[in-house]
Amino acid sequence: MDIGRFWQLFLFVGLMVWLLLVGRALWPALTRKDEMSSIVGLLFLSTVAIGLFYGAGLMWGEHTSLSMVEYWRWWVVHLWVEGFFEVFAVAVISFLFVKLGLVRGATATANVLFATIVFMAGGVLGTFHHLYFAGTTTGVVALGASFSALEVVPLALIGMEAYETWSHSKATPWMARYRWPIMFFIAVSFWNLVGAGLFGFLINTPLALYYMQGLNLTALHGHTALFGVYGMLGIGLMLFCLRGLKPEAMWNETLLRNSFWTFNIGLSLMAALTLLPLGLLQLNAALENGYWFARSAEFMGQPIIDLLVWLRVPGDTIFSVGALLLAWVVMRMWIAPRDKVVVGIAEPVSLK
Repeated sequence: MDIGRFWQLFLFVGLMVWLLLVGRALWPALTRKDEMSSIVGLLFLSTVAIGLFYGAGLMWGEHTSLSMVEYWRWWVVHLWVEGFFEVFAVAVISFLFVKLGLVRGATATANVLFATIVFMAGGVLGTFHHLYFAGTTTGVVALGASFSALEVVPLALIGMEAYETWSHSKATPWMARYRWPIMFFIAVSFWNLVGAGLFGFLINTPLALYYMQGLNLTALHGHTALFGVYGMLGIGLMLFCLRGLKPEAMWNETLLRNSFWTFNIGLSLMAALTLLPLGLLQLNAALENGYWFARSAEFMGQPIIDLLVWLRVPGDTIFSVGALLLAWVVMRMWIAPRDKVVVGIAEPVSLK
């Protein structure tokens, strides 16, 4: 949202191309009428919404009132993250599990529809709680905060989902070949509960938001929810696709294991060593001296703040190592891959 208008338009064009590619791939499944129709339909609709709703960020310009800028900005930020992306994540993971034969289509459809109702009810109306400084009335802000707080309800069930996901990874012998995609899906569940649920609820209520919005407690929620949920989801989907593209390729289990844990440990250290303590110090400053002081150069120039900023280095470094390990694993799949023919283990049905 902070990039120039040319780059905003360029990104919007890229999202339209992505929408076209995904829609073309899903179209054969959309035309079939079976137990997967509802899941595929929701997956397609969430894809359309992700692509098109970025256009809301183009509704304001250089001379637009700040209140209107805030209104349209939160259409993109909140509705993307806490609405459409959540539906997309639930639908795509359920779709893959059904195709792998781990979950019945009817059960997955019911779960996806329930999650969609809850996420969209909380996500759409919950947008209002961000409009604290946009001239929104107190009643509307309170309504938005109440519905946004309800988003924690499905997120509180993520722990059970993670356990079920882990159980699925041991359901059949051939599932060992999909161990690491499923492990990243489990990480999605964990960070959805902690980053989106716990840290999101921490800053959700109107009173808390008045003192916390824009401070590092907001960044704490943003970091852990954005990469923890959607970054891990993207990596899991990538590994799932790579398994399909290179079915006989042997994966370096050691490097993948190290990559998985360095990603999660690095993200945890970013949150625990810098964002959380810095956010709490800013919150205390805002309560004692005012919001302006918590963002002032005088406050941010203190030695303790410099120390907390430098404490980002261990977490960032470990996280970067995870990215390099993953990049090396993927590169080796295409350059001098090690192949192994698996005999006597039945593969799941086709994902087409």
